[in-house]
Amino acid sequence: MEELLSKQAPEVQELIKNVNKYRKVDNEKHLSFACDLFDLAQECGNEDLKDYASCALGDACCQNQDYSQALYYMSAGVRGLAKTDEYELLCRCYNELGIIFRSEGHFITSEDYFINAMEIARAHRLYAIEAMACSNFASLCEEMDAIERALEYHYRSIECCSFIDDEDFKLSLMAGDYAFIVKLYVILKDEESADQALAEMEKIIAKYPEINNLFDIRIARYVYYKFKNNTAKIQEMKALCLESFYACQEYIVYFDEAKQLIEILTEEKDYQELQKMYDRTEQVLSKDDLINLRVFLEEYKIKMYEALGDKERLMASYSNYYRYNTIKTVDNKRSFLTTLRLRSELAQQRTKNLFLSAAAETDPLTGIANRLKLNTVIDELFVLANNEGKTLAVEMMDIDFFKEVNDTYGHAKGDELLVMLAKILKSVEDDKIFVARYGGDEFIIYYYDMTDEQIKEVARHIQKSMEIAGEALGIGKVTVSQGIVNHIPRPLNRAWDYMNAADLALYFVKNHGKANARIIHRATELETLAWDKVF
Repeated sequence: MEELLSKQAPEVQELIKNVNKYRKVDNEKHLSFACDLFDLAQECGNEDLKDYASCALGDACCQNQDYSQALYYMSAGVRGLAKTDEYELLCRCYNELGIIFRSEGHFITSEDYFINAMEIARAHRLYAIEAMACSNFASLCEEMDAIERALEYHYRSIECCSFIDDEDFKLSLMAGDYAFIVKLYVILKDEESADQALAEMEKIIAKYPEINNLFDIRIARYVYYKFKNNTAKIQEMKALCLESFYACQEYIVYFDEAKQLIEILTEEKDYQELQKMYDRTEQVLSKDDLINLRVFLEEYKIKMYEALGDKERLMASYSNYYRYNTIKTVDNKRSFLTTLRLRSELAQQRTKNLFLSAAAETDPLTGIANRLKLNTVIDELFVLANNEGKTLAVEMMDIDFFKEVNDTYGHAKGDELLVMLAKILKSVEDDKIFVARYGGDEFIIYYYDMTDEQIKEVARHIQKSMEIAGEALGIGKVTVSQGIVNHIPRPLNRAWDYMNAADLALYFVKNHGKANARIIHRATELETLAWDKVF
């Protein structure tokens, strides 16, 4: 029997190389190579390759604005892909599925996909994808009238952007987030914060003027100047927003901007312009595409035709509104059943975990708590710290140049080093300190009700002990990098926020010399390059 192809096969690697090469460069070629990869995988690929190719083709369909096909192919492959280490493609698909399901009005499913994208991207330091997923989830929160939560995730997206190397891409994302933040503060009628957000947005645009004419930037200015009642600017921004609307070929990308412009013009009773806009959407949208947007459009058409007394068009819009809502209801039921099935599977897995022996919560190599246990402990400590008003600190640590240790001395020696570090960590564990292995060479420490200075003493002890351990193992000086966040839980904080901030702090240390520790009290402190080194 002929052996099935894997992702490592030369012909497969060549196709994957071309798929990635033309993504966001040439949509037609991107789709063509993705189709070739899919066909090859279906013909003679193993299951992992089939799942990968299906998701890659779904992503290509999404880039080509064929969202029904994108949904089909990504849904077919994403569950299998989640069992592999293809984290970047997986996060990309989760993010795109979140966008598609939101556009169809399946908000719970959309939320699940965005959260999955954010969590996996964070775990694997895929900061660009995490930033996009945070921003998209923030837009969903805004649609659900969760304004404070929307602000939280836009600011989280901006935090992620500080770790993106591509300067233009980073500035584009940040400007987009500030554009939304401006509008959110207008909703909250917080003039001072809206002023500050607009100033930040304009500062970014001054650095990267190519984004000055994007739809999201223009609509933010339009909303802001209406809020400030600046008549001259209002007319200028209205004209520019209409220009962007009529030039738009992809309403799923500017879903929120298109809706907001229609809402504003309906409020202004500019029915002549609105009719032109509705005609334009019919030219661009495919049949039954973007159901949530279509329901919105028909709802606002009904308002307009009622005001104008146009009974013929009013009845047509009522009919369309009913039809699109029927489609939405059927799709929502399907989406609900899918989500219910997935959550049922997760619940079964959690129940299974509860009945496993205590050994299942112990890392087999190092003998200390594993990731399953640390998740339980952080939830308990967070609730305790929040209720008692005590500080909670989370440290994320890894071994510097661990890959080089494995490459030079072998994986057996690398395992010995991991065991040695675990013993050092176990020696500092007490009723206020909990240690666990996160995965690979990454370890977690939780500190409850401890000051920065007390934590620094522990960090120094670990660093000194590791240097001795490296010499004892015959591999020379070994150091660790440590990122620590320490504060009393704040309103809207969750346990996940601590892990997020600790990982960002670790990433900062790794990029600023390694072999040290940085303690922060909020993630925004990482914007300051000057820092108080622990040793």
